[in-house]
Parts: sequence; C-alpha cells; structure tokens
Amino acid sequence: MRGARIVALALGALIVAVAVEAQVGSTRYALNGATYAVPHKYEFTRNFRLPWLEGLQGLDKEPDESVWLLLPASEVARDIPSYSRMFHGYSSEVEADMVVNVLGGKEAAEFPQDRSRFERMVAEAIASGEGPEDEKLTGWERVYSMRGTEGTPGMGHSSFFLLPKGGLKELPAEWLPPMCQSSPDINGRETYHCAYTIFQDGLTFDFSLRQVNLGVAPRIPDYVMSRLKEWRS
Repeated sequence: MRGARIVALALGALIVAVAVEAQVGSTRYALNGATYAVPHKYEFTRNFRLPWLEGLQGLDKEPDESVWLLLPASEVARDIPSYSRMFHGYSSEVEADMVVNVLGGKEAAEFPQDRSRFERMVAEAIASGEGPEDEKLTGWERVYSMRGTEGTPGMGHSSFFLLPKGGLKELPAEWLPPMCQSSPDINGRETYHCAYTIFQDGLTFDFSLRQVNLGVAPRIPDYVMSRLKEWRS
C-alpha cells in the first residue's frame, strides 16, 4: 500500500508540474539577434497545435526566425484603448483575440519583393473594374478582386484590397496592401476581416483585424514589440 501511495503521489506531482509548466513555462525564440522567452500562454502554435496538419507532405517548414503570438483580447483592449474587445461574428459577439506572426531574418528581408508582387495584384484588380468603393470605417477604398453576389444565400463572400484614396502611391512604404475577406452573418449583414503585413525595425508583422478594429492597424507593431521586450532574455 505504501508503494502504491508513493506512486500515486509521484504521479500527482508530475501532473501538477506539467500543468504549472504549461502555464508559466516559456519557449525561447530568436529574432534578428535578440532572444525572447515567450510564455506558453502567448504561443499560438502551442495553444492551437494541429498534429494532423504537421504531418501533411509538401508543407514548408516554419522559418527559424519566426514566432506566432496569441494575444488575448482583454490585454490588447487594456493596452490599446481604441481596440474593441468584441466583434460581431456569424451569429453572436465573439472576443477579438489577436494572432500575430513576427518574422525576422531572410523572410523579413524579402518584404520589398512581396510589396512589388502585391502591387501587381492590386493593379490587376483595378484593371478588372471592380472598384474603387468607399470603405466607411477607415476612410480608404475597396478594390475588389472577387465580389460575391449579395442577397444570394452562400454567395455573399467577397475579397478586396484596402487602399488610401490616393491609391498605391499613398500607401505607407512599410505596408503591403491589406487583403480583406467579407461574408454575411446569419442575418445576411456583412462581416469582414483584413490581413495586414507591416515591415518595421527589420521585422515583419503579419496579423488580421476584424472590421471594428481596422483603425488600430498602425499601432500593432509597436504594441507587439512592447510585449516582446517584456520577454527579452
């Protein structure tokens, strides 16, 4: 019996240790010569790991200088007062947690080529005649690459770029044109999100914002760097 109790206690201690490690442990990441010990609770790939996806053939390995962060909506809203903690999803209000991929090294250095490629994509969309159309939340314009059929069930999905009124020449040199996807909610009203890539301090920041939070996009790189600096080791 004593041996069984010892085994049970050891097993219990191991379970507690694993649970504590999952909450307070960290993983070290290197970005452009700096090392960051990111707590597990902020690691997107740890909290949303998909083993079946990792085993698929043909998927490229993640770059060495890369970190995926999961930043809770409550913390982002605390630190960026204009950030809306909730957004309207398909049928209800949902917390707007933020996922950010920070890239350094060779991947980040390829930003100029990526910018040129996206400019060609925008030019093709403009040539097709799908826009521009005012985007009320940002004061920018939509240039559609694919427009859904509004009012037709399942056909309201659209894809578009966001550009300043003056076009590509007015877009900050450190930005790729934001790419947006829209779809109807359960009542047929439009909901959408936009994917941003911003180059700053030798790093690229890839993230997505729901429509209510588009206005904070320029503030995200500085905010993410302030969080990373908390974990610099």
